[in-house]
Formats: sequence, structure tokens, C-alpha cells
Amino acid sequence: MVHPGPRAGGVVDADTFRPPRALGVIVGGAFTTWAAFIALVAGVLATGAAVEFTTFVAWVVVTIFGGLALLFGWWTLGIVRLAYSIDDDALRIRWCGGEVVIPVVDIQRVVPGRTVGEESVSGLNWWGCHIGRGMAASLGPTLFFATHNRPEDNVFVVTPGRTYGLTVPDQVAFAEACSRRLVVGFEPGEPQRVEPQGLSLLPLWGDQDVWVAFTFVLVALGVLGGYLFSQYPDLPALVQIDFPRATGIVRVDHPSALLRIGAVGGGIVAVNLALGFVLHARERAAGLWLLVSAGLLQAVLLGAAIVAFERA
Repeated sequence: MVHPGPRAGGVVDADTFRPPRALGVIVGGAFTTWAAFIALVAGVLATGAAVEFTTFVAWVVVTIFGGLALLFGWWTLGIVRLAYSIDDDALRIRWCGGEVVIPVVDIQRVVPGRTVGEESVSGLNWWGCHIGRGMAASLGPTLFFATHNRPEDNVFVVTPGRTYGLTVPDQVAFAEACSRRLVVGFEPGEPQRVEPQGLSLLPLWGDQDVWVAFTFVLVALGVLGGYLFSQYPDLPALVQIDFPRATGIVRVDHPSALLRIGAVGGGIVAVNLALGFVLHARERAAGLWLLVSAGLLQAVLLGAAIVAFERA
């Protein structure tokens, strides 16, 4: 059975409800485009530029804003996919790479937003996107998966453990869909939970140690790159390379030969990150060691670069 929604959002199915998403997608897409544009401009300026510290800064900008573009693109895709589906077992909130599952037996009541009062949200919070923890005046702490422009656009699903704020154009149809499935007197079944899907099933996303190691690797690679780019302009036209000195081999070469230290560092990071993320799903300790070792090797290469530049 199909119920037409009274406001923007299109046709709403009796069991699957989709919030109005156009504004959130437009604003999220604008943030994504802006970050991608900054990364592109910085990349164009850095490509083929002289090896100096300002060029290194340009590559840092490419990395940061490229990452922001991917992040905002992922969140914007999450808004596109945002939906609330209710069946005889659970209310499911689909967001980004997973679903929030609320068993039907946990639903105590559905409250229209016009009766709740003031709302506040902390998290992803822009026009047409309100995802995160917040507060509803008369209901207390609330998890929002909403796209509302006005508080009265929301409905609140109240459960024993928490309250959920959702934006539903046809609030009457949503309340009816919930009430038809409410079961009184049943013992609670499975707990409320988040069920990851697709790539979100990989355990690395919830492993804080992985992201600490990842940050360490990027910082170590950045320090190595910053040193190479800042010291390179002061090198003479030809340099003497006798590192490691134990070999007894001394050669004269173009200064660009010393940049191979950075190339080796970047290659190690790329290989170790790829292998570490893949291996982490099977053997956490081995995956973490690959990530950490990539950062430690950057420290070794930085020492080698300092010695080589001093002798050049």
C-alpha cells in the first residue's frame, strides 16, 4: 500500500519511509565539490613545481582537502540512502554503511515533533542533515537521523534505552505502521544495535589502535617529506653521495637523487598500509605491526636523509 506524503519527499511506502533529502544532498555535495576543487587546484600548482617547502605545503593541502572531499562525499551518499523501514521484527534506520536496528518490542510510543519543544543536535549538522547525538526538550537525550528544517518535521521513537529523532513527511502513516506492529507483554529480544554492511563489516573501522597507527604513519611521512623539500633548495648543483660510508663508494650526482629517499618512504607507506588493512581482518596484531613498522621506517629514512644531506 502506498501513501503519498503531504510535503517534499515524494511517495512514501507504508513500511519504508524516506525523509526529504534534496537540501542535505545539495549542501553536502557543495562541501564535497569545494574540497575537491581546493585539492585539484593545489595539485595543479604542486605538479611540476620546484622542489621547495611551499610545494610540500601544496601536497599537504591536496592530502587534507582530498580526504575532506571523500569524507563529505561519503556523508552525502549517506543522506541519499537515509531511510526508515519497519517490519514485524524491527525498525531499521539505514545510514551510510549500516543499519540501526530497533526491535519492535522496544518501541514504547511515537511522539510528533510539534509536541516536543526545542531540539539541539551535535554531530553532522548542516542544512538538510542532522545526524548525531542531541537533546529534545521534553524527551531528553536523543539520537537524530534527521533532515528536518523545522522541529515539527520530526517524529520521535521512544524506547526504554534511548529516543530516536527521525524526519518523516507522512507522520500519520509512520505512526500507524508502528502501532500495527507494537506487541504488548512480550519479553525483549535482541538488543538495539548497529549492523554494518559491505565494507563497513571490516573490523578496522572500529579499531582505535588502527587509526592511531595510521595517524603516526602519515605524520612520520609528512616529517620526512617536509625535511626533504625544505632542505633541497640549499643543495649545490652537484652533490657527493657517500652514504652509507661503510661501502667506500663515493659518486657525484644530481641533487634529485637524494629525493629517492622520499620515494622509498612513500612506497613503503603505500605497500604497508595496503597489506596492513587487508591483513587486519584476519590477524589484528600482524596488521597493526605492518602499520606501525611503516611509521618506524620513516624515522629510519629521516635519519638517513639528515646524514646524506649533511654530507652532500
